[in-house]
Amino acid sequence: MKKIFSILLASAVSASLLTPAYAKDTFSDVNGNYAWAYEYVEDMAARGLISGYDDGTYRPGNNVSRLEAFALFGRLLGSNSDVNKDIVELAKTKYADILEDYDLSFAEGEIAFMLLKGVITEEDLDTYFGGTKKNSGMPRYEAAILITKAMAAEEKANQEVLLELDYTDVADIPNEAKPYVYYASKAGIISGMGNGTFSPNTIVNRGQVAVMLSRTLSEVNYSFEDAKIIGIDTDNKNIEIEDYEGESHVIGYNDNTVFNISGEASKASKVILGSRAVLTYLEKDGKVSLAFVDAFEPVADETIKVIFNSYSNSQGNMRVATTNPVTLKQKTYACSPNATITLDGMPVGLNKLSDGDYITIGLISDTIVSINGMQMNEDITNATILELDLFGTMTIGHKNDTYNGMTLPISNEAKIYKNGDMVEIGRLYPGDSVNLELEYGIITKITASSVSTTIKGALKSYTISATPSVTVRSNGNDYTYDIPADVLVVVNGEKGGKLTDIEIGANVKLTVESDMVTRLEAIDSIGTTASSSVKGIVTAVNPAAKVIIVKQEEGGTESTTYINCTDSTRVLVLPSLSESSLKYIKENDVVEAYGTYSNGIFVCTGVTYSPSIK
Repeated sequence: MKKIFSILLASAVSASLLTPAYAKDTFSDVNGNYAWAYEYVEDMAARGLISGYDDGTYRPGNNVSRLEAFALFGRLLGSNSDVNKDIVELAKTKYADILEDYDLSFAEGEIAFMLLKGVITEEDLDTYFGGTKKNSGMPRYEAAILITKAMAAEEKANQEVLLELDYTDVADIPNEAKPYVYYASKAGIISGMGNGTFSPNTIVNRGQVAVMLSRTLSEVNYSFEDAKIIGIDTDNKNIEIEDYEGESHVIGYNDNTVFNISGEASKASKVILGSRAVLTYLEKDGKVSLAFVDAFEPVADETIKVIFNSYSNSQGNMRVATTNPVTLKQKTYACSPNATITLDGMPVGLNKLSDGDYITIGLISDTIVSINGMQMNEDITNATILELDLFGTMTIGHKNDTYNGMTLPISNEAKIYKNGDMVEIGRLYPGDSVNLELEYGIITKITASSVSTTIKGALKSYTISATPSVTVRSNGNDYTYDIPADVLVVVNGEKGGKLTDIEIGANVKLTVESDMVTRLEAIDSIGTTASSSVKGIVTAVNPAAKVIIVKQEEGGTESTTYINCTDSTRVLVLPSLSESSLKYIKENDVVEAYGTYSNGIFVCTGVTYSPSIK
C-alpha cells in the first residue's frame, strides 16, 4: 500500500500564530463577536497550522502580517511535511542569495519552498516583503491573491473575461487583484464584510485567516509520496514508481504536472531512472492529480573505473562497451538516456568519447547513470598529495574541482622524481606538490617537489602506531607531524636512534618536508640513552638544598629516593612543558627526573612534574 503524507502538522513559525500554546482545544476568547470563526479556528488548531497564546487565548481580532500569512499558506502547501524537508533545504540553498536581502527570519523555508514550486515569483518578493512590508498587516485583496495561488488557480483566475463582483466597493479593489478576488469569492473561500462591501484594504485578522485556511483546505488538499522512479512512459504519460515498501505502482501525469530535477525546472523525459523523487498530489473538485514531481540527482550504487570502447543506440536503448584496465575483461552496460556525461570536466554527449578514453561510471542496478571521462593521455599539474597509499593509490588536492579529491591508481612501473632525483614511492609525502602524467587514468609518472623547514622546540608527545606522529611545543604553540618509517633520529649526535630514545621534554629540532618529519634530532636532551629516570610521588622538597624526596611503589613494595638537583637542572611543568622551578613543586605532585647515578646518588639533569589536584 502506498504511503502518502498529508498536511496535518506544522512546527513553530511565529510567537503567536505558530508556536504551540499549552491550552485546551477550545480557546477561551473565540466566542461572542468571533463565534463565526469558532469552528475554523478549532479545525486549524487541530491540524496544527495555528495555535494560541500561553494564557489560553487565541486573540482572533489581532492583525496578521504578510510574513505570517505567507508562512501559514506555505505550510498548507506542505513545507512543514517531513517528506519535503530535503526540498525545502534545496530551495533555501537555491534562493539564498536572493532571500538574504529580505531578512525573512522564521518564514525563509516557507517562502523558498513557494518560490521553488512556482506559487510565487521573485518579482513578488519586493511586493510583499520589501522594506517594512513583511511585518505590516496583509490587506484582504492580497489575501485573495495568496489564496488563489495556493489553490493552483492563478492561470484560471486570469483567464476569466467577465468579472461579476457584487461588492459595493468594487472600485476600491486594485484592478490587478480583481480576478483573484473574483476567484476566491466564487470558490467560497473569502466573502464580504456583511454590509455589501469587500473592504479590500482592511487588514486580515487572526479569526479571518483561520477561516481562509480551513476553507482553502476544504477545496484543495496536497499530499506527498517519497518514491524511486523506475520507469517513465512519455507517450502515455505514466510514471512507474517503487514505494518505501518496495512495491511498484504506475501513476499518470498530465500537461500541468511540473517536473523539477534538483530544484531546476525540467521535463519527464529528463528524469533518470533510479532517481529518488517526491510526488505531490493535488485533490481538487473531487479529483486527484499529480501536481509536482521533484526528482533528485541519482546516487550511484557503485562507481567503477573502466576504459571506454564504444556505444550503440538501438531504438532508444543505449549501451556502452568498456574494458577493465586491470583485468582487460570487456563488459557492456545499459546506459540511461539521461545519464550525465562529462569529459575533462565539461558536459558532452556520448559521441564525444573516444575509444581509449578513461571513464568513471556510476551504476544503479548495473545501468550507467553518470560518466566522468578523461582522455587516454592526460597531465595534471599543480596538484598536492592529500593521501598516499603505498600499495598503489594517490588522493590529490587541486584548485580545479574536477581533480580536487580525486583518487588515482599508481602504475607499478611509474617513474617517480622528487626535487630532481629519482626516488621510491616511500619518499613521497602528504603536502608534496606534484605534476602527474596519466594513461587511461593511471599515474605513469610523478614529478614531485617539497620545501623543507626546521622547527625547534620541546618534545611534548609522540604516538607509536600504524601512522606514528610527534608533537612539539614551539613558541607557545603545539605542532603535530606524521613520521615516516625511515625517519632519521639523532640522539647526542649519534644517528640511528629510536624515537623512544628521546625523553619527553627534551629540546628537539625537526626537519619537516612538506607535512612529514624526515629528521628528528635531540639537541638538549633531558636524558640520554645511557641515563636513568626516577618517577614517584613527592613526599618532601627542599629548594634551597636542591633535593626532592619521592615515594616509589613497585611490586607492592614502597621505597624512598632522594633526587639531587644542580643549578643547571631544568624543571618543566606538565602538560604545558613550561619552564618552572623547584620552589613550585609541592607534596603529592608526581615527578619524573632524568639523570644518572653517581656513587649511589641520583643526580638530576632535568625533571618534569604534574601538580596534584587539590
